[in-house]
Amino acid sequence: MIDPGADMKEVVAGLKWELKRHPFFAALSDEELEGFLAAAKSVVFPARKQIFAQGDQSDCLYILLSGKIKISVHSEAGKETVLAFMGRNEVLGEMGVFDGGVRSASATTLQETRALQLFRADVISFLEHHPGVALQIIAALSKRIRDTNELLEDIATLPGAPRLASALLRLAELYGKEEESGALRIDMKISQGNLGAHAGLMRENVNRQLKLWEAEGLIANDHGIITLLYPDKLKSLLEE
Repeated sequence: MIDPGADMKEVVAGLKWELKRHPFFAALSDEELEGFLAAAKSVVFPARKQIFAQGDQSDCLYILLSGKIKISVHSEAGKETVLAFMGRNEVLGEMGVFDGGVRSASATTLQETRALQLFRADVISFLEHHPGVALQIIAALSKRIRDTNELLEDIATLPGAPRLASALLRLAELYGKEEESGALRIDMKISQGNLGAHAGLMRENVNRQLKLWEAEGLIANDHGIITLLYPDKLKSLLEE
């Protein structure tokens, strides 16, 4: 939550500065942003904290300011599938806010995460007066649905190594930092368990394949920070 000892004017000024750089709110005036922030609550979640669970009632959404979270679903047998990883400038939980249904997936932080929380009634009221923001959120939601469909298609159709390569390339596209050599460093620490749940593979299989690619010089793995040394060679696995 907002630090009760903090100067509220400084807090609001800082949030306004961040939101003016957010693609959803860049076109809003200072007065409009102040109105938005009047309904928003600044929250901080520690690492490995579940923000909400699959099946929970939807009553709010979150705009992520910093940190990383995973979006996952669990089968009746308890198997976890990580549908996506999310970070700064992304909106979380908007689907349930729009339709009033229950959460379709769980959200858990991978590291300390800062966000703005808005409750359903305030979100609907704000979007009614700012349809451009609504269109941005709908576009982001549509892209997420397409990405999830591609992920599930990979899990259903690709063998293990290409499936893992696809997952790493997907993460590199979102969070990759290109180095002078052309390598892509995935700018997030990810456990082999979470990577396996994202690729539809057992952790042991992920461990074995990563070690093989390290030995072949295709990747570097620095305690969970993975660098794709030759991204094109991983892409070739998908083409094959």
